[in-house]
Amino acid sequence: MAAPPELPARETSQAGRADVAGWMDRYGPALRRHFHKRGAGEDTDDLVQEVFLRLQANAERTSIDNVERYLFRIANNVLTSRHRHAAVVRRAFEDRPELPDWTDDISPERVTMGRQAVSQFVSGLRTLPPRAREAFLFHRFEEMTYPAIARQMGISVSGVEKLIIRALEHLGQAVDLEP
Repeated sequence: MAAPPELPARETSQAGRADVAGWMDRYGPALRRHFHKRGAGEDTDDLVQEVFLRLQANAERTSIDNVERYLFRIANNVLTSRHRHAAVVRRAFEDRPELPDWTDDISPERVTMGRQAVSQFVSGLRTLPPRAREAFLFHRFEEMTYPAIARQMGISVSGVEKLIIRALEHLGQAVDLEP
């Protein structure tokens, strides 16, 4: 077996991409087995991709003596990060027992109520004054900030705030909610 290609401290981006592609072909199957043995299951391919992303991010600023050892060190770090993240998520949900389990409450009545609420919302959106509708759509659907909306509409940030408040009040009444 030939020695694995080593990564120089600095290299051009074209050569770096070629090396990473070669290493993916060469070490990808071993990394998949590594993750599979450690119970990664469906996440195996995502974890392998994360390893090569980290390698590529570090390739230009790090000198690597042994690529295989470096890849498996990254792999272990990726697994550690994954387990830590999963523990944080578990703790977050364990600390909130008051959260309802919505999956058990999906009844035909609830589906009908949801459809009616969406229909009422759309009707309310259609009956909004044009400027308020425009500001609301920019903010909620285009995810624009108030200053960006103000620039787009040629008004002040305060004017945008007033339009959004008007829209929320109108839509709240349309779906029988308080603003």
